[in-house]
Amino acid sequence: MLDTTTQARFRDRFANLDASTYLVSHSMGAAPIAARQALLDYWNAWSQSGPEAWEEWLPSLAAIADGIGAILGAPRGTVSLAPNVSVLQAAIASALTFTPQRDEVIFEALQFPSVTYVWKAWEKFGARVTCVPSDDGRTISTERMVAAIGERTAVVVVSHAAYISGALIDVAALVARCREVGALFILDVYQTAGVYPFSVADLDVDIAVGGSHKWLCGGPGCGYIAIKPALWPTFEPTITGWMAHDSPFAFEPAPIRYAPGVHRWNTGTPTIPGYLAARAGHDLIREAGVATIRAHNVRLTERLAHEALARGFTVPTPLDPAKRSGWIGMDFAGAQRVASELIVRRIFIDYRPGCGIRVSPHVYTTDAEIDAFFRAVDELRR
Repeated sequence: MLDTTTQARFRDRFANLDASTYLVSHSMGAAPIAARQALLDYWNAWSQSGPEAWEEWLPSLAAIADGIGAILGAPRGTVSLAPNVSVLQAAIASALTFTPQRDEVIFEALQFPSVTYVWKAWEKFGARVTCVPSDDGRTISTERMVAAIGERTAVVVVSHAAYISGALIDVAALVARCREVGALFILDVYQTAGVYPFSVADLDVDIAVGGSHKWLCGGPGCGYIAIKPALWPTFEPTITGWMAHDSPFAFEPAPIRYAPGVHRWNTGTPTIPGYLAARAGHDLIREAGVATIRAHNVRLTERLAHEALARGFTVPTPLDPAKRSGWIGMDFAGAQRVASELIVRRIFIDYRPGCGIRVSPHVYTTDAEIDAFFRAVDELRR
């Protein structure tokens, strides 16, 4: 459990928590104070060293990637950085060859829209998209997903948890089915990394992708991809760039000689500021420990769900903690108006149609802040 002394130590390392009630980490984690210094160091290196600053920046990228890998349960050297998940999904798609015998791409109806845009676009190149529907708009039937995966399935792309409800998906069952038919399995862990303990190695996923600006408290601009080493030689992404080359600073003309490892998924010039700024959040998550964060989160989300139900609110999030990520949704008449007024009061949450107000406790969230949230909601509803 997270004792108050330890929590206070972590709270002191995030900015502006004394001037707000921060309950929106499912959307954007709070800003670590150390991220400011990282950005200043980046600017100083750029201004003082010019192009020689690359000698300082580039070696740090592998360490940042390995730091993410430690959170995901991925072995060292198996994670690479990217600007965002959409670029990574497109790069994966570009590395596949779709044939009439193996052309199906399967994702769930509750997948984040950006991912569906990418794969739907690949129908121009021979893919055939299948979207598995949801019975209730909140969860996805494991049985229906498994039944959809067949001999024509080339790739299955799922989110570890639904962005609209926080409902977790049964990864083990889907991986097992993919192994039976020889399909590639891609897990988007954006919604769970940093708040829900898991290991991509133990789950045996082929590829995992995600980003840093939610529970990892890394801000936007630092996506990542983790891939089984055995699969590295099988992929030659056509969405690529000079940093995917085996010897990028040799500046060889085409065709590209891909880097032998995970960095073959790189593209062009890396987005250094986003990567450097994200590191502070990653460090804090590893220091706190995802298991500790999870225990604290479950205790507070249980409180949130109980208080919401006691007020007669609709709670679209699974009530069983084992079936949800790290937030509670609550809906009621006038919820969108209340959400807007909460934000004016610097009680940071968000609102989604069909879900209501989304509220998420992190390692820095106190019981007093949960109390303050409900006091404000009750006042605004009156």
